[in-house]
Amino acid sequence: MFTLALTFSAALAGGELPIVVEGELCHPNRLLVKAPVSRVASVAPAAGLKVLKGLPEIGWSVVQVPDGRLRQAKAWLAAQAGVQEVEFDRAAKLAYEPNDPLWPDQWHMRSIRADKAWDIDKGNSSVVVAVIDTGVLRTHEDLASNMWENTAEIAGNGLDDDGNGYIDDRYGWDFAYNDNDPEDVWGHGTPCAGLVAAVQDNSKGGSGVAPRARIMAIKACNHDGYLFDSYLVPGYVYAANMGAKVFSMSFFSDRVSQAEKAAMDYAVSLGVLPVAAAGNASSVVPFYPGAYENVLSVAAVNGSNQRSWFSDYGSWVDVAAPGEGLTTTGSGGGYGGFGGTSGACPHVAGAAALLFAAGGSPTAEQVRTALEDTATTLDQPPYGEFANYGLINVQSALQALLAGSTTPKPAVVRYVSTMGRGPAVTGIGTAGSQRARIYGRGFQALTNLIVKRGGKSVPVVGRSRDWVDFTISPKQTGDLTVWNGPVLVATVPNPPSLRTCHPLVEASEPSAWVDGGFFQTVVDDGQEMVGHPDGNNEIVLQGTFRNLTTVQTNTLRINRRYSAAGGTEYLQLYDWTSNSYPYGNWVTVWSGAPGTSPSTTAIGVAQFWKYVDFEKTTYFRLYATGIPAGTTVSIDSLRIEDGL
Repeated sequence: MFTLALTFSAALAGGELPIVVEGELCHPNRLLVKAPVSRVASVAPAAGLKVLKGLPEIGWSVVQVPDGRLRQAKAWLAAQAGVQEVEFDRAAKLAYEPNDPLWPDQWHMRSIRADKAWDIDKGNSSVVVAVIDTGVLRTHEDLASNMWENTAEIAGNGLDDDGNGYIDDRYGWDFAYNDNDPEDVWGHGTPCAGLVAAVQDNSKGGSGVAPRARIMAIKACNHDGYLFDSYLVPGYVYAANMGAKVFSMSFFSDRVSQAEKAAMDYAVSLGVLPVAAAGNASSVVPFYPGAYENVLSVAAVNGSNQRSWFSDYGSWVDVAAPGEGLTTTGSGGGYGGFGGTSGACPHVAGAAALLFAAGGSPTAEQVRTALEDTATTLDQPPYGEFANYGLINVQSALQALLAGSTTPKPAVVRYVSTMGRGPAVTGIGTAGSQRARIYGRGFQALTNLIVKRGGKSVPVVGRSRDWVDFTISPKQTGDLTVWNGPVLVATVPNPPSLRTCHPLVEASEPSAWVDGGFFQTVVDDGQEMVGHPDGNNEIVLQGTFRNLTTVQTNTLRINRRYSAAGGTEYLQLYDWTSNSYPYGNWVTVWSGAPGTSPSTTAIGVAQFWKYVDFEKTTYFRLYATGIPAGTTVSIDSLRIEDGL
């Protein structure tokens, strides 16, 4: 009988630097395999492979590979019967950003009205927050009495007393070095833990947002600063199995991992609310794990409640919290400054813990709803509402939860992912209907939701707080409208495409700025999205298309004009088969001289599936170089169409 749950090989020890394999930053000797654990264990020895960890809860395993055989082992495993997926063990980096000098007090707690919430309730020790990070200094004077302990485990007896597969895990687990001491060598997890749940009223240091919650230390980062999937995925499963109600994940990666998504789904199924940093690339490009639908992603703001210059933003980012000039616990035992979306994330995780402790045993969905619906809307030009709901207000969220209901924010339509005529075009599909999505917020407020195309109602086939799914048919054309009974909520012009198309969702320029987005580029109507040059007199505009349907060949169609002639324009798509962004390749699908008159370019892109990740997202880049100083680009329409 093969039982992986009771063993965890010493070969899983961390500390390795990642390598680049086929353009992807990953662990040099590990793969993640989706298949029954027993099947992986039975075939692995034949190729000199070894199963390090089985995760039967989600059907994945961590497999050790001999030096220099990573690609060959990946291909071999993928060819074995019963194996569904094989992934490289991809690496993420911490979301830490250098911060300003220490402030004399914790302004950030007042900014989110945590102090006002404490007048109502300070929470309790029954709520456990898993700080999934670089570890935690559990002996810190302002954390020690709030550290979680596994009371079913007898420390130091060399036995797995509770039968969970981890020996002597009294204080959590170190998934990077496979031991029971999740110490914080890097110095990132301890500041995060302090923002979540530093002890209050002990005449020492400051206070966390949830000053009575328990901190579960999950070390998922090696001493070189990398978080591999083989650390993170078992860490998620362990924390969920051991009773954590909240995940605080102050890290981000552009990569999309099916194993990570499976582990996150598993944790959510056990009632966990995962909270993640949005990332520090000043971009609307989705970053993970924050961009998964069931994760609460967090942008950073400064002391004026403006978007921190480094913070990622966009429709996929849910809420915001302070991320600059933060005062918190330090890994050396003292106190210091902290910042980045790494600092914003634990504020929200702590707020969630405070709400979980409220009366009535609220669900994760109820906690998330309260945090989002009571958030203060942030509308900052030129970014607009850079977080879908706004800056969290812990006092209002707690009051709403205790009252048993929240007042939904007004419904807002941010984009529609699938438009055009529908799928009934020769060579690209059948004459049946196709599912499309409206994305935004506040849709639960629409008590009599009606969606129309060309004035005629269409079937609504799915709905959440943030999206509405409906079906489109080739027999129905015209503009899309959303109604609450007789009240018009939004009108979205339908592109004059004879086939299914996917408009640009949103765009950004990390070193400059963009005015406008979806509504300016959905049709050719004279309303334009404007991209601005950076300090090098280049335009590097990034955008996303979401919920893509793909065929063998798709068309990228753009209508734009430049304010001055000169230089070269490159239209590019991100090739996901070259591996995880940003370690893979941007592929130029068209290049030419920028023109000052409106010009439409339609590019047929073969094997379009290469440019779509498993979350059905495509990344686009317009790169203009050698342009005259001050040149801007104005884009009237930008979309991807199915077929030629």
